[in-house]
Amino acid sequence: MSSTTGDSSGIVQKLREFFKQDSERDEYSDQRVPDSERKGIWKPATVWIGFAIAYSIAFIGSQIYMGLGMPEALYAIVIGNVILAIYATLIGVAAVDGGLNFPLQVREAFGRKGALLPIAVLGILVNGWYAFQAWLAADVIRAAYDPNWYVLITLVVLAFGIPAVLGVDAMSEIVEKLVIPIMLLFVGYILFAQVIPAGTSILSQPAPGESIPFLVGVGLTWGTFAVSGTATGDIVRFAENKKQVIVATVIAFLICNTVMMLVGALSAAALASLNPYFGMIGVLGSVPIVAAAVVSLWSTCDACNYGATMAYTNLSDLVSWRVAGLIAIVAAYVTAITEVISQLQSWLLLIGIVVPPIGGIVIADYFLLRSRGYDDVRTADFNWAALVALFAAVGLNYYAYQNIPEALPGALGLILTLVVYPIAMRVGTRVLGDDRMGSTFESYEQSVSTSPSDD
Repeated sequence: MSSTTGDSSGIVQKLREFFKQDSERDEYSDQRVPDSERKGIWKPATVWIGFAIAYSIAFIGSQIYMGLGMPEALYAIVIGNVILAIYATLIGVAAVDGGLNFPLQVREAFGRKGALLPIAVLGILVNGWYAFQAWLAADVIRAAYDPNWYVLITLVVLAFGIPAVLGVDAMSEIVEKLVIPIMLLFVGYILFAQVIPAGTSILSQPAPGESIPFLVGVGLTWGTFAVSGTATGDIVRFAENKKQVIVATVIAFLICNTVMMLVGALSAAALASLNPYFGMIGVLGSVPIVAAAVVSLWSTCDACNYGATMAYTNLSDLVSWRVAGLIAIVAAYVTAITEVISQLQSWLLLIGIVVPPIGGIVIADYFLLRSRGYDDVRTADFNWAALVALFAAVGLNYYAYQNIPEALPGALGLILTLVVYPIAMRVGTRVLGDDRMGSTFESYEQSVSTSPSDD
């Protein structure tokens, strides 16, 4: 009897140890990353590479081809990734300067309580991406081998979510040792077995599917990483300087993401159809396509779950890093098993409406309003200028979606935040807040020496 009690107490103690709050274990979710914990360029870059060289990215490229045809699809993919790289780089440069993750950047822009809304929105959206990638991987396995769906999706969601809870180092290892080699083989197969034999005629094929405006194609491209690009600070804050952030972002978007989307578009043109399995079901027992989908989507799910966990743990002091990670896994499981996330184009358009204004406010707040960067710490609960600008920009994006279908999704709202928000902060300080820049500030040194009970 006493032995059983001892075993039980030991298990309880291990669970407490696993879930306890600890700055390093919690991936510095609620504070700046110390200089001593910066990881250089390779680990952040490999996590970003794992994001971008995903099977799902190639599939999105094939959808863009179906709506635009050639060569317009290629142009849209390149332009969209240039926009995405610039957008993510600006946010990442700000993040590495202060060593701040996305929730802490948003807190600096929106105020401590005002930040809860955009943090929750980004957390839910990136959690949705995790669910989509897991569902897509399970769907490829289902097409190849037809196992029991409920057992399959359960195993996939759990397996794909766990490394993120363990942190950036574990995620980087998966990308380096598994994802990069397998996806190089995947790209090589499509090029040599499909694209090159089809010849140059595929570069002038009209759209075989329902036509979409060119800028919608661009929007679908940058919508792939609008969420994670906005939350890029979660990853790149571990870099040592701004130059490393720029290099990592260029590698991720201007090289990896662009190449994967182009490969997907070229494959669809060569096959003359939208094939979610790239014509590889049945090839060598379907092992190559299953390996490419599972391994690449695994790394993408890790990164998405990492972002969702970072958001959820910043919504309440009661939620530790690993508890937040389990919440994200459960939420992704419910979303994936119902298959509601399978409507990809609608998902990307929703992201284009909601997300860019949040990133625009973060960019404007750092580059246009702060003379000392994040050395000035916003301590106010609400920055009303940021919140009003956010709602106005989302409304403008929705209006454009309904009435200006040829407009670049998200662009008008992003421009509004970059222009209107800083003007409002300069002109309306007495209405929107009390002090400099419409809010209360103190130096970083002051803020870290103030205990939470003193706030």
